[in-house]
Amino acid sequence: MGKYLGLDFGEKTIGVAVSHNGRTATGFGTLRRKDPAALRPALKELKTILRDNEIKNIVLGFPKNMDGEENPRCAETLFFKEKLEKYIKNINVSLWDERLSTRAVSRVYGGARKHFKKNADQMAAVYILQGFLDYINEGGVPMNDEQDFNELEDFEEEGLTIVDENGNEHPLQILSSRESDGEVYLLAIEPEAGEVYHFRCDSSEDEDEDIMLEQIDPEHKDYDRVFAMFKEDYEELGIEIED
Repeated sequence: MGKYLGLDFGEKTIGVAVSHNGRTATGFGTLRRKDPAALRPALKELKTILRDNEIKNIVLGFPKNMDGEENPRCAETLFFKEKLEKYIKNINVSLWDERLSTRAVSRVYGGARKHFKKNADQMAAVYILQGFLDYINEGGVPMNDEQDFNELEDFEEEGLTIVDENGNEHPLQILSSRESDGEVYLLAIEPEAGEVYHFRCDSSEDEDEDIMLEQIDPEHKDYDRVFAMFKEDYEELGIEIED
């Protein structure tokens, strides 16, 4: 499979992940960019990392909006890709649609919120690289900037957003659904925080009514039953739950 370097390109930082076996991505570190307009220092550091680890393949996250539209960060990422290819010879740079990386969250992260926030940049790179590796190992073809990411809709999961008591929105990714006694239950994850949620769907027979979600948290009387319901999904997705 070869070795891969995953990159999450940001205005002030570049998250870095690595895969030595072509199957599993791990965090490598974060490069700090003192001057957002200067790319050469970061390029020099990346060149050293690539040389020391004998890596010829880079996977660069492409930050499209959730609706598939490109934004200013996409143009900046493409510019960075161009500079990478010019500065580092004999390197292959593949773009990876970051919208498809949330599918890899449960495979690579099961730690605490504080750990996630402290290592957010490199974890973003891990998600990008793991999503890419999962895709090519399942028979997909590496992408470049000329391909239409929307052709990979089968890799996208249905999403939802919850609002907390302070009015803050939390985008979630649905990982699985189960039906029991006529009720539908959902297993979801908040990618940015690594938090796992269980919900019971309460829908009206009127198709025009919204579907209401009841969160099944550890204090809920049905939590143990619902948790057990998703046990196989946890094992399959590689989600680790702390006691």
